[in-house]
Amino acid sequence: MVQLDNNQVKIINDLLVEHGITYEALHIDLLDHMCCMVEENMDNGLDFGQSLTLSVSKFGISNIYQIQENTIYLLTLKLNKMKKTVGILGIISALSVMMGVFFKTQHWPGAGILLVSGLVLTALFVFPAMAYLDAKAGQSKMSKIHSISGYISAILLSLATLVKIMHWPGFLELYYPGAFLILLVFLPLHTWKNYQIAENKLLAFAKSLLIIAGVIVFWGLLHLR
Repeated sequence: MVQLDNNQVKIINDLLVEHGITYEALHIDLLDHMCCMVEENMDNGLDFGQSLTLSVSKFGISNIYQIQENTIYLLTLKLNKMKKTVGILGIISALSVMMGVFFKTQHWPGAGILLVSGLVLTALFVFPAMAYLDAKAGQSKMSKIHSISGYISAILLSLATLVKIMHWPGFLELYYPGAFLILLVFLPLHTWKNYQIAENKLLAFAKSLLIIAGVIVFWGLLHLR
């Protein structure tokens, strides 16, 4: 079977770019598909130019931008539905946790069920789904690391809270990785990002200190009777 060289692949790639294909995932799929079509035509005895012209004619290159528009529309629709679902579940899990804490302070029945269901839903679905949505938002690599590190630490700390409240083993194995991640990865990136864009540098620094204070208070409340 004929294999296209790098220059020929570049010609097809440039053709897609000229026709407005900017969505990376779709661009890669279309490039692969077009290359396969050209190689198949070349196997039948045509040269590269003839194969490309025939492939373009069969593929309908004049409508290629519309393919991208339809793809982005469908992906956006899917993401919006997912955002709505995650938002609803986030509200439910937050209310469940708050009610569980209130029930526990009042020594009412059902506190354990509310806390477990709320924290499990938050840690195993809501936070991972939010991390996925943020990763799909077209952020820079550094912003993605900042966002994902925050979500992972939130997941670990949520699970640490759950096992501590329910007196299950494994608190330290969850708490310390979560705390180190938020202090050594998320917080430096968060501070640097906010310090760069904030008009009030002192306020940006104060926000970072409040995050540190929150981690310390969390640790103190769970260790002190």
